[in-house]
Amino acid sequence: MRFSLSMFVTILVALSVFAGTAPLSQGQAANSSANASGSEAAAKSTVEASSRSLPDWSGLWTINFGAGPTAPRAAEEPVLTPKWAAELKTLREAEAKNDEPPTESANCLPPGMPMIMFQPYDIEFLFTPGRVTIIQEAYMQVRRVFTDGRGHPADLDPTFNGHSIGHWEGDTLVIDTAGLGHTTPLGFDRLQHGPRLHVVERIRLTAPDTLEDRMTLTDPDALEQPWHMVRTFTRHRDLDMMEYICEENNRNPIDHTGHVSTILRK
Repeated sequence: MRFSLSMFVTILVALSVFAGTAPLSQGQAANSSANASGSEAAAKSTVEASSRSLPDWSGLWTINFGAGPTAPRAAEEPVLTPKWAAELKTLREAEAKNDEPPTESANCLPPGMPMIMFQPYDIEFLFTPGRVTIIQEAYMQVRRVFTDGRGHPADLDPTFNGHSIGHWEGDTLVIDTAGLGHTTPLGFDRLQHGPRLHVVERIRLTAPDTLEDRMTLTDPDALEQPWHMVRTFTRHRDLDMMEYICEENNRNPIDHTGHVSTILRK
């Protein structure tokens, strides 16, 4: 048989492909397997080391009220913008006339950040790779704090609890929350915050069973300068979180105008 140049080239190409796909030798297979096992072990070691370095926040935490060493510190008064100061004056004048302003919570809407952290109900922290999850018994709310290095999205949808990213500074969890576009309580009197509220939290253990949350609130619509709040929580290792359904047995009265009162029916 006579071979043309094109047939000779085709045979060479086929032989080179066959050689490239030949089975690995025992030594090559062993090296490949060892490299894969080494990578998996390194990843597992990194996760385990990260888990070992995190503080123990297990159990349920309840906010501290009243007197005693774990009671809230003297509240810092916020410096309000003129518009918000005028709104506060109006609210207090209405209260003086016993005309209670309506609140969204009477309609079972959650208070959103920052007040969801200060409800008289349990909270729980779950640590998983790249995320800290904060579960509130109140209104069955969940906050997801991303600790994987991501930033806030460029175009945030307004939500009650916002978008949270965080990182660890030693044993302190630093949380940055933005996207708080809903009208929810600011945390002072009955005032609501503005659409540009930004919250930074520094959460850490100050004693084996005491957790501290230091908040800095920045709101160009409501506040002339950053406002600082500090709250503490006590750990309960023997408690379990209960289901919270606001709509069940909701006894807030509604008048003919649709006004919802926070005074419960007897």
